[in-house]
Amino acid sequence: MVMATKTVEVNELEGSTSGFSAMAGSGPQATVPAVSGVLLRALADVVVQVGHAPGAVFEGEEAMLATCAPTDLRVPLPTYRALLARAIALTGDPALGLRCAHQASETAFDLLAPLVGHVPTLRHAIQETRQFHALAFDGAVLYLTERAGVARIRYDFPRSHEPTDQSLAEFFVAGLTRMLRGFGCSQGQFHVASFEHDRPGYHRAYAEVFEGKERFSQTFTGVEFAAQLLDRRHLHSNPELQTVVHRQAEERLERLARPASTIDRLRTHLLSQPAARVPTLAGAARQLGVSPRTLGRRLAAAGQTYRAVMQQMQGERACVLLRNPDLSLQDVASALGFTDITAFYRAFKRWTGRTALDYHNAPRNHG
Repeated sequence: MVMATKTVEVNELEGSTSGFSAMAGSGPQATVPAVSGVLLRALADVVVQVGHAPGAVFEGEEAMLATCAPTDLRVPLPTYRALLARAIALTGDPALGLRCAHQASETAFDLLAPLVGHVPTLRHAIQETRQFHALAFDGAVLYLTERAGVARIRYDFPRSHEPTDQSLAEFFVAGLTRMLRGFGCSQGQFHVASFEHDRPGYHRAYAEVFEGKERFSQTFTGVEFAAQLLDRRHLHSNPELQTVVHRQAEERLERLARPASTIDRLRTHLLSQPAARVPTLAGAARQLGVSPRTLGRRLAAAGQTYRAVMQQMQGERACVLLRNPDLSLQDVASALGFTDITAFYRAFKRWTGRTALDYHNAPRNHG
């Protein structure tokens, strides 16, 4: 029996939700990445560890975390952002992204823990993580490279809102570090935990997790470690059990799958890039595995151009940033790569037909 994926949406309110089952604002819905119940369970787990009931974060909807398979439960990224903000306000701990990956119990991660816990090598675990990343979060892509005895795992993921992006980066990198330690990575073999964001005020929490190997304002989000670890035999390898879990993960992924158009795939890729780093058509085509000519032809068949899709995505991203009352217009312009705020004003008007100032000053419940 194939179960339907449970997707839930809520109104995007600053630091608040209206319950998992409330519908998002009316009107055409943009492609919005979704977070699975795996991340929600990890968040609930950490909240409980510091003495709060899950209901304080999920407002009566926490039963859904127990009754739905975590990978079937999906909430849009803005919903996760609101839940995370509420949890941070409740606990007074801005480092919850780190805590969720580092301190949540393995059972909070559902299939993802045994999926990598019984493979023969770390290289195999990375392959499994890459294949099944969508069970945790839409649109994230993992890359493994090796050079001069150093292995690098880089995570690209959809960006939409700076504080949430930072927490997700913390979650991913702390999760990778936890996996490396599970495969016997010593302090000397772990080289660096790399973050694209600037050093936060609570940077001491990073030192607790990464033992001083954390680096900020870097060119990628991910980790570097001794490449010799990749093919070291794993002590907990269990091929029979891993085969069973792998099959279950394939079934879960199949339930989530839907045909993706070229435009959907392109939008997902553009979302995975930092706001100020817009790729060229050739660069985007390379990541999608097609030639620039093929990408252009498919977009034309859908009545679109690369420039139009890119500008639409920039407009949507600008709108998300402008909804944040803590960001000034100059902050938003800088985040999107504009050194001249007047140029940003012109671009925003071209993207949306509205002025950035009017949008920024509008009531916070606008769509």
